[in-house]
Amino acid sequence: MRINLLFILLLSAFSAVSAKPVLVLSEEVVDFGEVNTADGSQTRMLVVKNEGDEPLVVNQVSSTCHCVEPEWSIKPIAPASTDSIKIVLNPDGSGMISKKLIVYSNAKNKRTVFRVKAKAIRKK
Repeated sequence: MRINLLFILLLSAFSAVSAKPVLVLSEEVVDFGEVNTADGSQTRMLVVKNEGDEPLVVNQVSSTCHCVEPEWSIKPIAPASTDSIKIVLNPDGSGMISKKLIVYSNAKNKRTVFRVKAKAIRKK
């Protein structure tokens, strides 16, 4: 009986320690396709889902380029719920764009990487 009780207590303690939010993105590559630089900035939304057991907080989204600006909410995402990261692309030249963005959060996977790509063209 004592061994069973000890086992249950240890299992409960382990479960409490291992319960964390799990960040899942709707896509690994946000593809803007062909964009005309004359049209200015373009916007896409990336869905973030919390597949964990505790609230998920996105602390930061960093971009490797000033031409891609992420916007996100600091409010926690409840388990089994979703929110979005707004991706604003500001193409300032022509050619292929491929940029890495990193989502930092309190999730099990503390760093989650995704890419933004586009083909910028100049049409008047």
